[in-house]
Amino acid sequence: MMFEKGKRAQRQSEDDKVFNRMLLWLAGAVVVELLLLFLQKVYVEMIFDGVVALALSKVFYVFSYAGAAVVIGCAVWAVVNRRSGKSMVLPGVVAAVAAALWVVSFLSAFFYAEGVRLLLLLPPAAAVLIIIFFLYQRPFFFNAMLTGGGLLALWLHRQYYMTHPRLITACIIGGVVVLALAAVVALQLRKSDGKLGGVRVVPVDSNYLMTFLTCAVTAACMVLGLALGVSMGQYFLYALVGWLFAQAVFFTVKMM
Repeated sequence: MMFEKGKRAQRQSEDDKVFNRMLLWLAGAVVVELLLLFLQKVYVEMIFDGVVALALSKVFYVFSYAGAAVVIGCAVWAVVNRRSGKSMVLPGVVAAVAAALWVVSFLSAFFYAEGVRLLLLLPPAAAVLIIIFFLYQRPFFFNAMLTGGGLLALWLHRQYYMTHPRLITACIIGGVVVLALAAVVALQLRKSDGKLGGVRVVPVDSNYLMTFLTCAVTAACMVLGLALGVSMGQYFLYALVGWLFAQAVFFTVKMM
């Protein structure tokens, strides 16, 4: 009896730690959203001075190119560290920060107000993924990321295809390539019992069928949305929302 009480207390303590970490990440998402709202006020609405907005536009334009070089450099740095047995934490952190700043710079520099508007949608989406990461199984987190990417691509198609057809087409093609690579990685994980390069990525008993289906369904919706036009593309957007909900039900039942 005492042993069972001790196990319950230990499990409760671990759950509390996980919950506290989730709250910290959610608080971070709120802080990022507030910073982006401040950026909108300064850069788009120019509440201080047009000179400040102009200076920011120049910084964003430069970093939209330099940031990509920094991310690539950090990736090379991480590979070199791994081969030499050194830690990959520092290059990984620098790459993540540089990638985030690059996204902000690219969207702000080339899409201006619309880009900032799109940036404001990212923290709420990240908050949903954070909740999934901490409360659900790891495969659902990866599937939600893939489905979320498809939702973003179809939303961009609906909003901006008429004004930026080539860019949106390139985004959708790139998304399909990413989904194909994700399916290949999932196949490799199934063969290696959830490990990739000796690192545990997903549990041994993970359901890979849902990942394969997610890649296929998301890619099909993106391609069909692009092929059939903007008016029909919104229905594929709703289809992906339904698929995400179906996955949530599936993985919730699996946890019971």
